[in-house]
Amino acid sequence: MKRKFTNYGGDRPCYTMPPVKVTGGFTLNPEQTNLAAGAVVPFGTLVYADEATRLATLIKSARVVAVGTDAKKVTLEGDEFAKPLFIVGDTVAKNLAAAFADCPKITAVAKTEAGVEITLAKAISGLVVGDALFEVVADSTNVKLVAQPNALAIGEGLNAEIKDELADTVIDITRDSGNGEIYARRVPPVPASLLDGAMLKGTKVIYTQSL
Repeated sequence: MKRKFTNYGGDRPCYTMPPVKVTGGFTLNPEQTNLAAGAVVPFGTLVYADEATRLATLIKSARVVAVGTDAKKVTLEGDEFAKPLFIVGDTVAKNLAAAFADCPKITAVAKTEAGVEITLAKAISGLVVGDALFEVVADSTNVKLVAQPNALAIGEGLNAEIKDELADTVIDITRDSGNGEIYARRVPPVPASLLDGAMLKGTKVIYTQSL
């Protein structure tokens, strides 16, 4: 499913010093068909980068900033700098230990002044402001991320726009935050199970909780 999105300008620092870019270049995995043309990949999005194929798979995530009176209506963090990549049909979970049958699909997506409002097929029990939602797929009876991340996307603005043909979308990534750190609260959330202290497991990416 592909839709056109409006691009937003502006930028804000997402790192204390520029991270180390992986050379060689990657393009989006054309099998990841639930990406909307025109959307901009938020800086810091988790990525699985395949060295052999040079394809990058994005792992979608976002923070909850409001839960409606109707608990199926959830507003996700999104502003002029970045918006979540979720689209209608994505299955989401706040807990990677959840049963797949308990994880709802997104049935509607709307931009609002408060962020991006998604409508779920059913409410997620106990979901509160500050929780993170992740795109998941079935793993036996439970769930897992769509891929095991080993990098972060570091393109910004129009340089991170998803093209109509996914294979034409170049993705810049990092596995090493170098002499700096990534501002964890300015980039898409990371499951706690993927962190070793402040480091993304399997990488040299270090996060800071500073604003």
